[in-house]
Amino acid sequence: MSGGSPGAGTLAARSTSFVGRRRELAEVRRLLGSARLVTLSGPGGVGKTRLAAVAAEATRGSFQDGVWFVRLGDLRDPALVPSAVASALGLAETVEEPAAALAGYFSGKRLLLVLDDCEHVLEATAVLVAGLLESAEELRVLATSTQLLRIRGERVLTVPPLSVSNAGESDESDAVTLFADRAAAVRPDFRVDAGNRETVFRICRRLDGIPLALELAAVQLRRFSLEEILRRLDDRFALLTAGAANTPFRQRTLEATIAWSYELCTPAERAVWVAVSVFDGNFGLEAAEAVCGGFGIAAGEVLDLVAGLLDKSIIARVGGTEGHTVLYSMLETTREYGQLRLKMSGREEAVRDRHAGYWVRLAQRYRQEEFSSSQREWIDRLRGALPNLRGALRYAIDRPDRGYRPAEIAAPLRQFWFAGGLLAEGAHWLRAALESEPEPTPLRAEALRAAVEIMTTGGALDKARGLLAELRELTVTLDDDLLRARYAMAASMVAYFDGDLEKSRALAEQALVGFRRAGDPMEVNGILSLLSSALFYLNDPAGEQVAEEALALAETHHATWSRTYALWTLGLHVWRRGDYRRSEALLREVVAARLPDYGLLNLAINGLAWSAGALGRHQQAAGLLGAAHAVLHASESRIAATNAYWSFDRDCRQAAEKALGAETFAEAFAATSRLSVEEAIAYVLAEKPEPRTPSRRPHSTQPGGLTRRELEIAEMVTEGLSNKQIAARLVITQRTVETHVENILTKLGFTSRAQIAAWLTKRKVAVDSEKQPFRLSAPGSAPPT
Repeated sequence: MSGGSPGAGTLAARSTSFVGRRRELAEVRRLLGSARLVTLSGPGGVGKTRLAAVAAEATRGSFQDGVWFVRLGDLRDPALVPSAVASALGLAETVEEPAAALAGYFSGKRLLLVLDDCEHVLEATAVLVAGLLESAEELRVLATSTQLLRIRGERVLTVPPLSVSNAGESDESDAVTLFADRAAAVRPDFRVDAGNRETVFRICRRLDGIPLALELAAVQLRRFSLEEILRRLDDRFALLTAGAANTPFRQRTLEATIAWSYELCTPAERAVWVAVSVFDGNFGLEAAEAVCGGFGIAAGEVLDLVAGLLDKSIIARVGGTEGHTVLYSMLETTREYGQLRLKMSGREEAVRDRHAGYWVRLAQRYRQEEFSSSQREWIDRLRGALPNLRGALRYAIDRPDRGYRPAEIAAPLRQFWFAGGLLAEGAHWLRAALESEPEPTPLRAEALRAAVEIMTTGGALDKARGLLAELRELTVTLDDDLLRARYAMAASMVAYFDGDLEKSRALAEQALVGFRRAGDPMEVNGILSLLSSALFYLNDPAGEQVAEEALALAETHHATWSRTYALWTLGLHVWRRGDYRRSEALLREVVAARLPDYGLLNLAINGLAWSAGALGRHQQAAGLLGAAHAVLHASESRIAATNAYWSFDRDCRQAAEKALGAETFAEAFAATSRLSVEEAIAYVLAEKPEPRTPSRRPHSTQPGGLTRRELEIAEMVTEGLSNKQIAARLVITQRTVETHVENILTKLGFTSRAQIAAWLTKRKVAVDSEKQPFRLSAPGSAPPT
């Protein structure tokens, strides 16, 4: 992903309004104007993340290559910090030296990188940031952390609590405004008035203006009066103050507030709170049921107890669902309090065992169900569960005495590391799994096979060859027919990437015989796709029938991801025999699947370029080649490095340059080569006009300071469309729409979609009456460029 246009990137979505912080916001913007590293420091719960997100949004116009928000809070392994940054940017970090690859990407770009919650991976983050700042002169970094990164040139802004004035002095206190806003969310009739003003101010002062503490207190208006809240705060300020005597009072107040919330729960709810604190990131009901057994809570009881915690705002439901599963989350500080209680309970080992055991079982279930109609759901589910998978893998590595083996998780997820676009992550865990599984067991063989295929596709061929040699020896030792077929497939893949296509073909045919004999349809489908691809580059027309068989098998099992590989290889063979329009239709299906396997996406878009060129549409071919180039930056696959592949790509490029002229081709290529992955997909599917290069793009002069895309989405909001409906109409993700809506709310100073609709309607009426030009793109039209 290039993020080449002004305002490109990702920002943290906000579910509630932003209150106050005018001075701090102005200071952050000032510091970013002169310093290359700005750290927002302060205690947990003080609002560092929210301030960073709003400041990043306010300054994004100054960064032509985008503003990118990277959450590190769920990360537990410092070694994965570069991987997390690359993933957030939609970039590929290499299997080896991901930090160096990031440095190369940032070089020459004017970009703001926001790193949120750095304290628990502080050293790794500091090393990465120092290296990036040294190699990329135009890069700016905005970090949030309870501790400083302590890098040369670091400028620090300590984020204070919200201001609390006396009741008789001002009604505009930021702390009071925040409390009132959150209170109104649970009691719509709530207002600060003469009758309650003094009590509200006393609550805010008691909580020292800490945003999280204010929010936790405000939500209790569901069950208590203001006076009761104040009285209970008085009773519990000193409860469970775990901080040292020199700990700032604000931190101890926050802890007391959480402890108070804990006391408001029933004993069973407290047990669930403590048990689910073991999760990193989001969790579902099934996972909660697994870990709560460590406290003797039956699975059938967990749902009602989770509902109780949801009602008390101890946990929150994550927007939307993951497939058919509702997900829940906890604030980091609330989770940390639960983990403290878990340590005190004497049950920590039992709960962590249950957590690891759950993910071992889930990995095994994935392997059994991955070649089915739930294949796409599994990919999305596991991507969402990455923080927990990492935690379980780390626990299995660190505590071998507990009986869990990391290979039991990492190896069965072999196909997920590909489908999820996570080759570097998979390589990391498989290396660790192999170190923890030294004996010549079937499990080690399974991990070796996965590691060979992932490292081969990720470009680490030398290491893959070494592991393949060991796998061959182990195959002989274990004397298993299915393992022999799996070895042949891994060896075929290594030969394929080495460019030895005849050897790849022979090994693939050998593996196919073994997989058919074993009756494993997923393995048969996988080797058919690999064989068909090798046959295409060997100019063997038999590959089309092989691809048709792979497609039929995937469709029989309704396996979405596997189907896209078959569509790709079939599209290539159809192109080879001159049916360019059918080839286009097949390859567009691959793009339309919008899977995170960017390596395959890159290949499909390149195939579309070949078809466009063969049909004489050389301008489109140049744009598609550029879009494929953009996607390649986000791909961890190195399949494009094969000589056979490059010969077709080169021929397409040369034909387009000859037809258009070198200068025109270069302009068309450059216009799409800096697209994000999502923009590239939209370009391919909607056939948008080629976007202008960033240097030619005018600054926005639209009403309210909105971009043309934001105005387009505002119009659809006015029509009453949901985010999901808008995403479908514009052929973008729902998450992208949510970000745009948040940006609109922020720029206009609104808090609801109804306010957007009222503003736009009023604006259009005013423009019509004054006969001023104000055109919005028609619903369903191609997005502006």
